Amino acid sequence: MRKKISTFLIIVGLLMIIIPQGLRYYSKYVENNSIEKFKQEINQAEVKQNYKPGEEIALMRVKSVGLETVIVEGTDDEYLKYYACHFEGTAMPGEEGNFSIAGHSSYLYNQVFNELHKVKINDEIEIETTKGIFKYKITEKFDTEAENTSVLSQDMSKKEITLVTCTNGGKKRLIIKGEIQE
Repeated sequence: MRKKISTFLIIVGLLMIIIPQGLRYYSKYVENNSIEKFKQEINQAEVKQNYKPGEEIALMRVKSVGLETVIVEGTDDEYLKYYACHFEGTAMPGEEGNFSIAGHSSYLYNQVFNELHKVKINDEIEIETTKGIFKYKITEKFDTEAENTSVLSQDMSKKEITLVTCTNGGKKRLIIKGEIQE
């Protein structure tokens, strides 16, 4: 009986290690495929104006924390599992308004924003689109309540970026704001 219980516990322990690792590897595989696909679109200079939910709209790089990822249109849960996601209805990269992006800080699925808490004021966020490269300088970094949607407000007198991710077990949001460098 002890041998059966020991074997069972070993199997359960192995599954607890293997399943999350498998989800992470699969998420990274999906993300890398999208990055490569979008890089090809950029090289073909395919300028698009309207994106459908789930379509790649840009590449984002934050060199200070080793981040390179693709941004897709829409914030459905299915997209958030694998990508950084553009809040529909907010500005697009380089436009007046607030280009707003959500992403998970997670140990399951994608880990795109796991290192975002390490950015500093004045670090650079680079957004590459089919229209060009836009560079934003980080101006603010703070935590807020999960219900606070005012961080997505559109000020048409500025060209800014807002990154939103979970913190404190999902109870709060880490907000990174920046302004375009022209």
